[in-house]
Amino acid sequence: MRTTYEHNSYNISTDQQTRIAYKNKVKEEIAKEIVTEYTLNGRKQYGMSTRLTFSFTHPTDKGMIHRLRGNLISLFSPLQTLFAEKLMQSWSDVANISYSKSSGDDDVNIGFYNFFQESSLAGIAHFPNHSKFGVVNINRFYGSNNSPTYLNFGGHVLAHEIGHSFGLIHTHNLKNTPKHQQHTQQVSIMSYRSEQASGADYGKFTPSTPQLYDIAAIQYLYGANMNTRTGDTVYGFNSNSEREFLSANVASDKLIFCVWDAGGIDTFDFSGYSEKQNINLQEMSFSDVGGLMGNISIAADVVIENAIGGSGDDKLHGNETDNTLTGGAGADQLWGNGGNNIFRYNRTSDSISTRPDTLHDFKSDKDKIDLSPILFGSSGIALVDRFSSSDQTEIIQKYNEIRDITYLMIDFDNNVHETDMMISLIGKHQLTTNNFIVSPQLTA
Repeated sequence: MRTTYEHNSYNISTDQQTRIAYKNKVKEEIAKEIVTEYTLNGRKQYGMSTRLTFSFTHPTDKGMIHRLRGNLISLFSPLQTLFAEKLMQSWSDVANISYSKSSGDDDVNIGFYNFFQESSLAGIAHFPNHSKFGVVNINRFYGSNNSPTYLNFGGHVLAHEIGHSFGLIHTHNLKNTPKHQQHTQQVSIMSYRSEQASGADYGKFTPSTPQLYDIAAIQYLYGANMNTRTGDTVYGFNSNSEREFLSANVASDKLIFCVWDAGGIDTFDFSGYSEKQNINLQEMSFSDVGGLMGNISIAADVVIENAIGGSGDDKLHGNETDNTLTGGAGADQLWGNGGNNIFRYNRTSDSISTRPDTLHDFKSDKDKIDLSPILFGSSGIALVDRFSSSDQTEIIQKYNEIRDITYLMIDFDNNVHETDMMISLIGKHQLTTNNFIVSPQLTA
């Protein structure tokens, strides 16, 4: 793999028309540029579902590609086999590709093999041709190829070669495209260019599942899988996605993924991280999560409704739908960006007077602040000019004309002149009790 470091950011404007134009470009232009004319269904048979048979036990003489003759060909190890099946599932999640595994000498579309060659060639694969047996070959000379994971070079190589076998081409050397505009691994695992060339930074880690442009391309070839995660799915911590690469369990877990999700009310939960994060729910956007930069993205036609930040000073950006944004601890900055939004607080320490959260575009006619996790079992709230010893939680609103900020000072424990919690709202606001949620919302 060769890396360069020119700047070529994939972040796009929040302007709706600009984003629509970019989405159309990705789906109608870029996706078509990064695929071969052959699919697993035949020549130029685009947009059709496919079913293929793959094998890890086919005779090794079938694994000979002309460039590898004379090199030692061997079968995959159990570890390689297990991980290859997981990667095949990650492609099947986003496109209409179904599989069966052959254990005999049946007709096989793709066979997986190792080879050994002391060279820069980490892997090689056939492009699809429905009349021929296809091969994915992995070079055992590279140690990580023998123990692939979702974040190491070996996992990336295997995912990259599987992409070729489905019909995806390299995205770093497209014809009629200047070098500085060639795509990076931030948007495609089919690229040799580092994500750092486009302003992202994955540290020592490497993506090994379909990224933004890969998903658009594979869906152009085989159609989008609209049965994937149609329920209410959580990504990150507390995940119910049933996919390792979409889940985190401890703060040291790193994530690199582009999410494909076909429905439901979905959540990005990055609550377990302490680093400053920039979490963006806009379609086709990128987020900086868990100490990495540009490592989380959202595929075209995907809606993620909710976001949960960690204990650092996070930035959370909603989208046009109804979002629930939870900053967590730290001096967070939150933007609803349209919709009927809820800004949720689980504890008083989430926004304290010395380091309050800032709500940048709060709309008092439709947005709400959810205090119910803190107020559970209490007698409600009162909007007051000064704190008293009332049994109710009291909220003072104070507008600073010089700063153009409305401060909400909240006293939960009835101690006079004590602010337990403070929230800043950009602009002049006069909230009513209707702008606050004081008891848990019921769901069907």
